[in-house]
Amino acid sequence: MRWIHISRWGAAPALLALATLVGACGGTSTHPSPSHSGTASAAPTASASLSPSPVATASPSATPATPAPTPIAGFQAASVTFVSSQDGWVLGTVGGSLALARTQNGGVNWSSVTPPAAAFYTGPGSTGVDAIRFANQEDGWVYGYDLYATQNGGASWTQVALPGLNLSTGVTPIQELETSAGSVAAVISGTADFLIDTAVVGSNSWTTSPTTVAYGAGPIPEAQLVLQGSSGWVVENDRVVAGGARLQSGAWAAWTAPCSTANGPATLAGSSSTNLIAACEAGLYGGTSSPTEQAYTSTTGGGSFTELATALPSACQGSSVLSSPTTSVAAAGCGGEIVASFNGGGSWATVFTGSGNTSISYIGFTTPTQGVAIEASLTDSAGPLLMTHDGGHTWAAVTI
Repeated sequence: MRWIHISRWGAAPALLALATLVGACGGTSTHPSPSHSGTASAAPTASASLSPSPVATASPSATPATPAPTPIAGFQAASVTFVSSQDGWVLGTVGGSLALARTQNGGVNWSSVTPPAAAFYTGPGSTGVDAIRFANQEDGWVYGYDLYATQNGGASWTQVALPGLNLSTGVTPIQELETSAGSVAAVISGTADFLIDTAVVGSNSWTTSPTTVAYGAGPIPEAQLVLQGSSGWVVENDRVVAGGARLQSGAWAAWTAPCSTANGPATLAGSSSTNLIAACEAGLYGGTSSPTEQAYTSTTGGGSFTELATALPSACQGSSVLSSPTTSVAAAGCGGEIVASFNGGGSWATVFTGSGNTSISYIGFTTPTQGVAIEASLTDSAGPLLMTHDGGHTWAAVTI
């Protein structure tokens, strides 16, 4: 299995440490205003006739049917972000052009939003954006080769320059961007290593951490970023785990990432600032003739990891995305399938099977019960948006 990040584009680039990926996301739900149930009765009027007048009986009115969603014709999802169970955005394409949609009722209905004036990023050699993250209902970013920010929910976008970004390395310039606890961080390509840039949510002023993560010796260095609360982690894969960094007490420092001696790449996810899960393909590049999809957990924020007795299914070979809303629940994209554990990694079961020639390019949870995933085409890295509302037991495509 190659645990590479494919939620970005094709082959190069999110239990995520039986973790939320958070996913990721804080926000404010909107609630309908309460209706007033009491109404005053009309006073009776005197009748001109001594005999009682007939009284018309009102027939019960039918409850209006909820209108069916009106699809955005041809929309294909590439990246999704939710800041609450109700508020979310999905970035994708329509006819090959960049497209953006927003929901304010939990994915039931979506409305088209004007994206920034950029192309859809398809990998090295192209420009534009292919991923999206929001911190709240107003502040968000789209990124890939370029970076754009909004402070009004996507009504308008401003292009942002990141300090230290090197566009000529041949890897995806902005590897990953995540937001948590009022800040936003991005792992970007520098001249000789990956840099970590950070900013306060609502500000377009970014600073670069003195801690860097060196490129590995393989052909395609890739970095994964996970934020939970005020904690964060970076894992760099280049065939094998080549380096890492950890955010503690407001500063990034060098960190020995999990699976660093397992002769294979790793994927990380976190369900809290202390509880992580990591999955790695042990033995892929030496040490054994039978690589395994092994999982490890940490309750110390990455200070130490314990190997789980049960490995991920063999179908997870070549997978790259993992998420965990709680310490007992985790879900992973394994090719075109989603596999999940509901007992802390004690056992795994397939909970979704795709239509073929697809791959689960992203999976994350907004709440312990609500999650999102993308079943991307292997040819263009975009496809249907999937959602779960029962904690990952069942998944279904959403009409956008």
